Amino acid sequence: MAHVKANKVRYVIWSKNMEYGALLSKHTITLINRKLEVLCSQQESTRVKSGAWDEDGIFLYTTSNHIKYALTAGDCGIVRTLDLPLYILAVRGSILYCLNREATPVEVPIDPTEYRFKLALINRRIDEVLNMVKSSTLVGQSIISYLEKKGYPEIALHFVKDERTRFGLALECGNLDVALEAAKICDDKAIWEALGEAALIQGNHQVVEMAYQRTKNFEKLSFLYLVTGNSEKLSKMMKIAQMRNDAHGHYQTALYLGDIEERIKVLKGVGQTSLAYLTAATHGHEEEAQLLRAELESKGQTIPPIDPNAKLLVPPPPICKLEENWPLLATARGPFELLGLVPPSKAAGAGVSQKPAAAAFAVADDLEMEEGAAWGEEGDYLVGEDGEIEVDDDDILAGTAEEGEADVVVPNRAQPPPSHWTANSRLVADHVAAGSFESALRLLHDQLGVVNKKPFKEVFMATYACSRVSFTALPNTKVLFGYPLRNWQEASVKTGLPAVAVTLADLAARLQGCYHMTTAGKFGDAIDKLRRILLSVPLLVVNSKQEVAEAEQLIEICRNYLVGLLMET
Repeated sequence: MAHVKANKVRYVIWSKNMEYGALLSKHTITLINRKLEVLCSQQESTRVKSGAWDEDGIFLYTTSNHIKYALTAGDCGIVRTLDLPLYILAVRGSILYCLNREATPVEVPIDPTEYRFKLALINRRIDEVLNMVKSSTLVGQSIISYLEKKGYPEIALHFVKDERTRFGLALECGNLDVALEAAKICDDKAIWEALGEAALIQGNHQVVEMAYQRTKNFEKLSFLYLVTGNSEKLSKMMKIAQMRNDAHGHYQTALYLGDIEERIKVLKGVGQTSLAYLTAATHGHEEEAQLLRAELESKGQTIPPIDPNAKLLVPPPPICKLEENWPLLATARGPFELLGLVPPSKAAGAGVSQKPAAAAFAVADDLEMEEGAAWGEEGDYLVGEDGEIEVDDDDILAGTAEEGEADVVVPNRAQPPPSHWTANSRLVADHVAAGSFESALRLLHDQLGVVNKKPFKEVFMATYACSRVSFTALPNTKVLFGYPLRNWQEASVKTGLPAVAVTLADLAARLQGCYHMTTAGKFGDAIDKLRRILLSVPLLVVNSKQEVAEAEQLIEICRNYLVGLLMET
């Protein structure tokens, strides 16, 4: 028997198929299923009068002054207000059949659009949602808030006309295209700053550039040009700082560029003659240093000493200039985008939409801009008489994508070569090289009857370390690994086998060392080396019967020497 806990229940109303029930108390309704599991509970400030289920499993009920609805998923809302209390008898489509206090039948028309829309959204009936969006007038902050809460900000964009609200929703769903349009209309500093932060997270440095220009954030703009390797625009930023009489920005940009002459000029201009002299003398500008030294002497100031160990420190030139935005992953278009509710990306025929790897929603196509378009032609710095940047939308965003250009699909990450070695070989050495120590130990047990695995730890780790090489490609990038193969001439990606870490020649050379230790009376060291040779024999890769015979002979020699040495010690 099932049971449910509910206080002071007056009525129980079951749906037509007896799947759901509603427990009505004085100020509370509780929705349950046939197993008496509570689905949701709603507290009311006024008395609950009556209720009925419609054919879609939505419970409609009346209070003293409202007709309300409750979904089994927990969503509740107001359908309409009432002048006088009514008692619901049945629900048929958009008509409520009720009785008033005089027991007179009353037909009350209602608009079921809101709760049917929510039900369709909860049940993910996409076609029904789209039809309701296109054919009805769903408006109001409650619908927008509901869509945002349920994780559908891209649908909420369809209802919103206020540009500030559209901007917030566009940022939430990662649609920089819509956010940029709204930002242009609002033209508010806070909005441009928020757009810049969102674009920076997505790696759209071209929109970031525009946002920084609109907010006149010269410091961040200069740093953006530095990290993207755009030395030409950095030079123009330095000239803009000079025209704005911004000594700090001028000097900072000169540091970014490694421009010694400009640094000397700025220091001299702000009265820091001693620092200007040190900068000139340290960096080998002897003529300028002599002039500054003479100026210091004429003013009776102390000549600062030059550090004899000072070294020229200039920023390295950018190796790769970042001209395009970060690459975007290809993902299947959502149903709302495919059916035209959400604005599609430029490459609509490709059947995919773009999003950055870390984003949770589909992102519109990135904004491509022509190189240098944000600054005009050479020599035109877009600076007004007051020294501020004047931005022209047409110059900043100029689409360069060719019509019909296909989306770039980033390939899936492949399995590393060692993952195939264990499938290609039954040799212990190959499993150890792949890092699969567990399967290697199983092979040792099956092939040689080895039970004690502890002595093999050191040999396993040495063999594993020999199976890969590490190297760096570009500066400040993570280490990459390469995997040498012994069958590299004919192997493919999936049929490779690791290079041999231990050979018979290596073990023979070690055996010679053991002979010398034995002759010298170093029995303890010889015993350790001989045991290491024996542990390495199972990791050999032999290609002929002769090598097999040599390996067996090696085992016999080591065994005999160990017996003799252990008897001596």
